[in-house]
Amino acid sequence: MWSIRILSGPQAGQIYDLKLGKNVFGRGGVSDLKIQSLGISKEHCEIHVYKDKMMIVDLKSSNGTFVNGVKIQNSIVRVGDKVSLFDVIMDVIPAPDIRPKNTPKVEVEASEDEDVVEKPKRPARRPRPPAPMAGGFPPVPNGGAFPVPYPQQGNAALQMQYPQMGMNPVYGVPPQFNPAAGAAPTPPPAAPKLTLSQTIENYIENVVMPAIYRLGIIFSLKQILMGFVMIFVFGVTFLSAIPLSNLIQESNLAEATKRARSVARSIAKFNEQSLLSGQLGNLTVQEALKEEGIKEAFIIQHQDGLIVAPADRVGRDEANPLVLKARQEERATSMRLNKNTLGASFPIAVYDPNTGEARPKYHSVVLYDISSLNVDNERVVSLLMQTLLIASFFGLILYYLFARLIEYPIKTLNQQIDKALLEKSDRTEVAFDYPVFQQLVSSVNTILNRVWNGGGDASQSLKPQQNRDVEYSNLVEMIFHPAVVLDVEHKVRALNPQFEELAQTSREAVLNQSYQTLTDGALVQNIEALVARAQQSPYEKHSDRIPFSQFECDVYCQAFLNTEGQPESYVITLVQIS
Repeated sequence: MWSIRILSGPQAGQIYDLKLGKNVFGRGGVSDLKIQSLGISKEHCEIHVYKDKMMIVDLKSSNGTFVNGVKIQNSIVRVGDKVSLFDVIMDVIPAPDIRPKNTPKVEVEASEDEDVVEKPKRPARRPRPPAPMAGGFPPVPNGGAFPVPYPQQGNAALQMQYPQMGMNPVYGVPPQFNPAAGAAPTPPPAAPKLTLSQTIENYIENVVMPAIYRLGIIFSLKQILMGFVMIFVFGVTFLSAIPLSNLIQESNLAEATKRARSVARSIAKFNEQSLLSGQLGNLTVQEALKEEGIKEAFIIQHQDGLIVAPADRVGRDEANPLVLKARQEERATSMRLNKNTLGASFPIAVYDPNTGEARPKYHSVVLYDISSLNVDNERVVSLLMQTLLIASFFGLILYYLFARLIEYPIKTLNQQIDKALLEKSDRTEVAFDYPVFQQLVSSVNTILNRVWNGGGDASQSLKPQQNRDVEYSNLVEMIFHPAVVLDVEHKVRALNPQFEELAQTSREAVLNQSYQTLTDGALVQNIEALVARAQQSPYEKHSDRIPFSQFECDVYCQAFLNTEGQPESYVITLVQIS
């Protein structure tokens, strides 16, 4: 099965085998694995082990449970995943019975007078890594190891450096698992299997889209957009012929059934008196045959199915499925005989003195040609052309709107860059809600900032420069609670969607505006009081409480100082009281 290996903390290096079912992790209580850390709850989380998978569930712990740096409530875990409980990091490894073994080879020396002596071979020394090139890391006297930067993402526990966890900074494993010491190395985790949606997305991005992107080199953007619109127009127009054809066929079948039944009923009513009086020579179906679409019309006897009218077919046996169905059901019926023919029958009842009831004795039968109702080809082509013209008209309108929509932000950004270069400004702003374009605007602002604030030294101009708008935006996005950033002029510099929802406002309405434009008067007063207190005591975190309609929130304010020790901005967060 699987095991848990502790990588940090006082229990680092210990391995615990997981049992099938529930495994509780915590500081005490009924925990199966007790972890020595004050930041871990008594019952922190539990891992459910099944035959083919593992699932970790957080037990409403104080400091949360993280898998690969992401805070979770419940999640699937696999071999190689890093699980963090406050400041203790663990990883999932195979159980000892399936863990790869590495038994050192032995040499056997023997003589005639001596016992056999086994000498284990010395494990091969791990080769030193090559000397770093110019600009790389300098060599260090630790066996040739060189530092590898650890990705700073996820929770604080995952941001701890390898030396603090007692791990080899090169190979990323604890010393007791160093292959150079003769122990078996932990196999690298298998690459996670991609889901169907991920596979499709990778195929589209790596196979399909490169060909689409190449069109931008061959044609102009407007030509590509026009081509896509026309493909859409023609495709929708001609594909719409399929449901239209099905609808026409269904309509023709319903109309043919209605007409065939009506003609069969008319034949029965017209010849009813002659049949009742036994004057079979007076029977006629000629009027029915004159109706458009009628292929055949005749009258049969119910008992044997022989035709009694018209005169030129008297005595013949008409054994088609409709006749058999009519004789069995003894009621008006209809059915489709083939692709273009539909049949309908109507019973002619005669009084039976033996039963005292009217029983069918004859049936009038009509065969109708469904294709006679089809729309001719000229009308179909005319309909398709009209649909194509209407779709093309609206397609051209969409093309015009899309082309202008794509052109607008680029044109506006170019104008603002020209203006910034003339006025020596380091700020551009385009109110266009598209993340990729907003990243471009941020990059342009960074470049302008370097141009105007980089100084005369070329080496200084290459150093990262401050871009507060990007920093503030990234800061509030990392905060899960409603958050807003104010500058020293009390203008809103950044806010996250949670604050927009709580304050019932929008980014466009308050960005670069005074916080007093917020519609919630109580919130404005709380922010004003907290900012005033933060100006007086910038090194302290200030808090207050504000009631809303259905809950209360704790409001926190922290001042951020510039290089001169003066408040530069204020970060305000609201935390709902549970």
